Amino acid sequence: MDAVMTQAPPAEDTAMAGVVSTSTEEAPAPAGAEAAPVDNTPAPSPTLYIKNLNEKIKLDVLKKSLKALFGQYGQVLEIVAHANIRMRGQAFVVFEDKESATKALAEVQSFPLYGKPMVIQFSKNKSDAHAKKDGDFDEHHKQRLLTKEKFANEFKHKKRQQKLQAKQQALLQEQQRLLEEQQAQQQAHQLLMQQQQQHFQHPHHAHPHAHQQYPPYGGAGAPSSLQQPGGMGAGAGAGAGGVPMIPDEYLPRNSILFLQNLPQEDATALEAQLNGLFQQYPGFKEVRMVPGKKGIAFVEYDNEYYSAAAKTALAEYQIAPEHKMKVTFARK
Repeated sequence: MDAVMTQAPPAEDTAMAGVVSTSTEEAPAPAGAEAAPVDNTPAPSPTLYIKNLNEKIKLDVLKKSLKALFGQYGQVLEIVAHANIRMRGQAFVVFEDKESATKALAEVQSFPLYGKPMVIQFSKNKSDAHAKKDGDFDEHHKQRLLTKEKFANEFKHKKRQQKLQAKQQALLQEQQRLLEEQQAQQQAHQLLMQQQQQHFQHPHHAHPHAHQQYPPYGGAGAPSSLQQPGGMGAGAGAGAGGVPMIPDEYLPRNSILFLQNLPQEDATALEAQLNGLFQQYPGFKEVRMVPGKKGIAFVEYDNEYYSAAAKTALAEYQIAPEHKMKVTFARK
């Protein structure tokens, strides 16, 4: 039959099942008396509520199996089970009388049907079949629809609240992220300003081109090393291994730094040394050596503020007795 039961599943799943509550409010205990434990066990009923059924079994097969099993204890009026998400793994067995249901509950409890032990209890509510038999089906059906609507509204409200809370949480996380990013940029900027001030207070550390004015990149009057393709003249301005030595002023900021004039003996030891040098500055991500190319490497930071601070601090760093490290922004 297609009638829908209104059994209440366990407390955590009440909102899913559309329960019509039949409990009555108890009178408060006298002052000073201990409250008696509340017994939530449903009263004996001709209808059994079964859960923990195997959801992989086809619905028609499951109904036939339940009827064959419970039919041994009395006349079964109907088996109610549905495939929707609310009723999966659950069913109702409606007996003709309460005695048959009581006997079946006692003897079939925990029976492993299709590999899963059934959990059985009395239904808290009247079945459609018994409502029709008692002549109050119209009122019963009306009450069931009202209850279904009530729980549907509560479920929708709960979902809306969950979505709203999720949006608020995401907004707070984004605000926190932006705040932390802003603070990091401010710290990097302050560190950069301090290092630039220290840098220019010691002229012997200044870049050899720091006070020389150049026209725009590649323009007339620029050094010949900048007028040729790739920023280099023939043989001019080359460092170890022919790596171009490009003045910092002509490279835009980048979160990646380009290192030149590095020692060429031990690449593994050099990478470890570079990691030790650059990771002391905020925002450090990694050092990347260039396979097959000696004397150069790349260092990446989270953003260009962090890379600028490290670049200023380590420009012309004496990384080896005969090697002053050249640090520039990498070309984009």
